[in-house]
Amino acid sequence: MRWSERQLAMLREMGIRVWSPAATTEAGSATLVAERAMEPAAGSAAAPVVRSPAAAHERVADRAAPVQSSQGATIASKSLASASLVSAEWLVVGEPFASTAPDPAAAAEQELLLDNMLRAIRVSRGSGAREGRACHLAVEEVGAADIDAAIAAVRPRCILALGRLPAAALLGVDEPLGKLRERVHRRGGIPVVVTFALPYLLRHAADKPRAWADLCRAVAAIA
Repeated sequence: MRWSERQLAMLREMGIRVWSPAATTEAGSATLVAERAMEPAAGSAAAPVVRSPAAAHERVADRAAPVQSSQGATIASKSLASASLVSAEWLVVGEPFASTAPDPAAAAEQELLLDNMLRAIRVSRGSGAREGRACHLAVEEVGAADIDAAIAAVRPRCILALGRLPAAALLGVDEPLGKLRERVHRRGGIPVVVTFALPYLLRHAADKPRAWADLCRAVAAIA
């Protein structure tokens, strides 16, 4: 895909190196690949702090509490594991962090990757304002009513689905991930963009540029 001038400026401001497969005399006139779009920028003050595995495990465990929607409805903790859902511009729906994995560091790695992905599009789970804030919703087995309650609580402008299971829960379809990516879906009029699951991206770093393209597509959907 071709990056817009706005996207290129965003990359430059974040200190992200951008490579062009061929020399060009005009900016943006060749297809560009940002291979490090979701890596912390070297020396950047905004780079996320790496959490210890124990701390990550505690944070994930804290998200097992029931979630209150804006109407006061409780979403069962067996279906959703999340921090309190508050009004946010972005709703990120993904699988639970791997807190029960043999290597507890896996949960910390997944959380760090998610934070880097969000930071790359100027979004944060810790933002103090609705604009630029993201809420993460962890999905195991969830029904349409639960998803609707979460959307009502967050009122997002865009929904990002990380992986096939969250995409199926959001869109009510059972299709391969490849067919779900590269286009913008809708749920209740809200744009839904599908990309890879966090564990997959950690195992297949070569697909991070494709995930970055998905993030740019999501940003463009609400620009």
